Amino acid sequence: MRKALLVVTILMMVGCGAPRFDLISVGMTKEQVRAALGEPDSIAVQRSTEYWKYERTNSDGMLPVEYMVRFLDGKAETYGRSGDFDLTKDPTQKITIDKTDKITMDSVTKFDLATELAKLEKLKKDVLITAEDYELLKKRAIEKAKE
Repeated sequence: MRKALLVVTILMMVGCGAPRFDLISVGMTKEQVRAALGEPDSIAVQRSTEYWKYERTNSDGMLPVEYMVRFLDGKAETYGRSGDFDLTKDPTQKITIDKTDKITMDSVTKFDLATELAKLEKLKKDVLITAEDYELLKKRAIEKAKE
């Protein structure tokens, strides 16, 4: 009975301690991290980012402390206590591009076919457009000039 109680106590002490982050490093695979820290208590996935969470009690055995390893494309990218990271924020940045062009009345009313054809000729000469594109754009410019 004493041996069983001793084994249970030792297992509880080992299970309650912080994960051994000194055994892992950035760039390790999931398999390597699993071998070092064991199975995570939970896993969350967002796009190509995976979060492994380990919940342990603090040193006084009372409050739970959450530790985590963040994997990016299958490799450990960040690890430590969850409070050291802001996991509520998306690590990507959103970029909005305004695709509207401001058109002045001068540019609308003054269409110069010769200028447009010269521009197209230069694009073709500089091999920035194909001969087929040149012909198509030239026809569109001529049609626009007729309007």
